[in-house]
Amino acid sequence: MGPGPSLDSPYHRVKRNLARANGYLRRKEYRKAVQAAAVAFSAKPDCAQLVGQHKHELEFLCIEFCDNFNTNPGVIAFMHGIKIRARPFLAYAPGGEDMVRTKLEIVEERMDAKEREREARRLAALAEKKATWMERGQRALDEGNYPRGKAWLRRVVDDFGHEPGVLADIGSRLLDKDLLPEAADILARARGADPRDHTVYTLAIRAYQGLGEMGKAEEVYLAAIRQFGGHPLTYLNLARHYMAWRKRDKAYEYARKALEADPGLDEAREIVRRTG
Repeated sequence: MGPGPSLDSPYHRVKRNLARANGYLRRKEYRKAVQAAAVAFSAKPDCAQLVGQHKHELEFLCIEFCDNFNTNPGVIAFMHGIKIRARPFLAYAPGGEDMVRTKLEIVEERMDAKEREREARRLAALAEKKATWMERGQRALDEGNYPRGKAWLRRVVDDFGHEPGVLADIGSRLLDKDLLPEAADILARARGADPRDHTVYTLAIRAYQGLGEMGKAEEVYLAAIRQFGGHPLTYLNLARHYMAWRKRDKAYEYARKALEADPGLDEAREIVRRTG
């Protein structure tokens, strides 16, 4: 009797994947079960030259998987959910591997569709919750109930602060109500989360200037220049900031930068004249 099939042969590929598929069925990992079984039945035609014990073993394993699949309670429930009530759904006979694989691929497609539907419902529910909390927070702020408004917005921050734009949005709402310390804190987090969002820099500067924290506002200006490059209006705004802070040498420096970038900025020219 000659040696059996090698470990990388189609024979062993079918055996391994059917064993995996049955294991996944027991663990209720149905999509993985379907994928492993599809691999097995795809490899089965390559075993056509098998004879004797190996051939009969594979035929038995194919039939066994189909029986396990057809009688699995979770699979049955899923099939009912997608309106497939044919019993048995998988019916294997020698030479029928393509039909089984095609049916498995159909099941996988339906599983994927169901998963997309579940994900869409989950995301819609989250979006509705976020919108509700944001609306309640804004309404409380508008009514002057700042503790309640901040509490609702804090819930949004805790659950949705990782989403793009959320922290900047909440920071802006707090800033509009002159809740400056809270706005500054949220906007600092927003800048750390997405340093490419230029609006956050403008909002943060407003918050720090409102608090009289001129050094922190300066830091944000300089960070914006590092992030986005020097823009004449940014230089001009920073020169204004230094004028308000009574740092005339710095005001002169950045007013000059603004003029060099845009000679038409009359206000920058005036600052240069006043501080030169």
